Amino acid sequence: QIKSELRLLPFMLGKLIGAAMAVIGFPGAIIIITRRPNHTFSDILPYLLIGIFGISIFLLSSRLLAKRIKETTDSAQAHQSKYRISMISWLIFSALAIIFLVITYLITK
Repeated sequence: QIKSELRLLPFMLGKLIGAAMAVIGFPGAIIIITRRPNHTFSDILPYLLIGIFGISIFLLSSRLLAKRIKETTDSAQAHQSKYRISMISWLIFSALAIIFLVITYLITK
């Protein structure tokens, strides 16, 4: 079981990094929009790209993780394991999204 969890770790870390990129990128764009009076699209673009790439990495890692789980376990165990790992990933992503909303609220207040 430890070997199978170690094989899944890169995908879990990919999901975490993707979520963190999204949480950093989108608030950065919001900060620039709300705090700078004369902002241009080129000021916002890097932050938007970081956010979009973060979501893309999260979704790609999620699909690869589901595929890896399907390959390594039985069908009965795969459903339980897939549900458990998906639940953990979405909880992490949701927590980071909540942090994003709180930071955005505090900055724009």
